Amino acid sequence: MLFFHLGVTCGIVFATLGRRRIDYRVVMLGAILPDLVDKPLGRLFFEDTFHRSRLFGHTILFATVLLLGFQFVLRGDVARRWFILPIAAAIHLALDGMWNDPVTLFWPFFGTTFPPVFVDNYWLEVLQRPLTHPLELVKEVLGAAILIYLGFAYGLFDRLAFRRFLSSGKLEERHMPV
Repeated sequence: MLFFHLGVTCGIVFATLGRRRIDYRVVMLGAILPDLVDKPLGRLFFEDTFHRSRLFGHTILFATVLLLGFQFVLRGDVARRWFILPIAAAIHLALDGMWNDPVTLFWPFFGTTFPPVFVDNYWLEVLQRPLTHPLELVKEVLGAAILIYLGFAYGLFDRLAFRRFLSSGKLEERHMPV
């Protein structure tokens, strides 16, 4: 669900906050941060303990700790750049429909364990999911379409504009020749 999370999160942030003063590199990091935290933890380190890949990063506590940590530690331009990270991580939780898993979403209020989700071969299931669940494929296409739209709208398919984006994270106004 990489493109779904990246594209829809960027689309939501763009539609609500616009392009000014937002570092979209941070938005994209936040869009996948819960998975970057939980997939290695859940499937590589705690497979026998929790039997799942949605753990600490998929909790409100995680997004809240990020938010409070940034609020209390960062100041000035650095704070303005990173304030969007916990917001994007919270959007990830909404896109994953975590309200359907309140034990994980509100961890540790319902206990310190996570309900197990047994999958024979997790990585194979991840690769097959778009083929076995058509809605997953539609979500991925939607996310990719939003990223392509933003790429065209802000000229990110131009090498120089893309390099500027990579160095600043800003969606710059396109200057069309007259």
